[in-house]
Amino acid sequence: MLTFDPIEHRYFWDGEPVPNTTRILAGLVSYDHIPRDVLERAQQEGNAIHRMIELDCMDDLDIGALPDWMGARYDAWCKFKDDTGFECLASERQLFHPSQRYAGTADLFGLMPKLKGVKGPTNIDVKRSFFAGAAISLQLSSYTDAWNNTSSKEFRVPETNRFALRLDADGKYRLLRFEDRNDFAVWTAQLITYRWKEQHHGK
Repeated sequence: MLTFDPIEHRYFWDGEPVPNTTRILAGLVSYDHIPRDVLERAQQEGNAIHRMIELDCMDDLDIGALPDWMGARYDAWCKFKDDTGFECLASERQLFHPSQRYAGTADLFGLMPKLKGVKGPTNIDVKRSFFAGAAISLQLSSYTDAWNNTSSKEFRVPETNRFALRLDADGKYRLLRFEDRNDFAVWTAQLITYRWKEQHHGK
């Protein structure tokens, strides 16, 4: 059974700690030059946006309770839904890969029937910014393969149906698609490197 410690942000499978996607990819993106208070504020805002979307997907969002700064993000979210016809299939789903033994939480799985060239379920990661760049594609690949290898899955997500969604302060959104089928091989190499470092140097 997969469990999660929200204080330490650590995952456990049957009581044993397992690495998570964010930790495994940490070495690919450096935030050292960003002041700590800026990072903390960004993290808090990102968590709030994720919660807003999760509640909206459950039809349990009180729009009137949203703080002023989130109003534009909500408008961007609504515009995204209108433009793509987005239908949520699952949100904030905790995942464990049975053979590669890593964990993580996928933001959204859903359908986007109005988006040309996209067929079937999609995996969408909601971002406050695209600062992580190409590492986002590896993050999504790890979630997609974990989902597709989970026995309880209700649907299968094509590797090319990976997206990052940014909701901006001006009420607009940006959607990036990642289709490189080599991404999971790169992710696996990163996972192997992470475990080698953990074994030989500690982590």
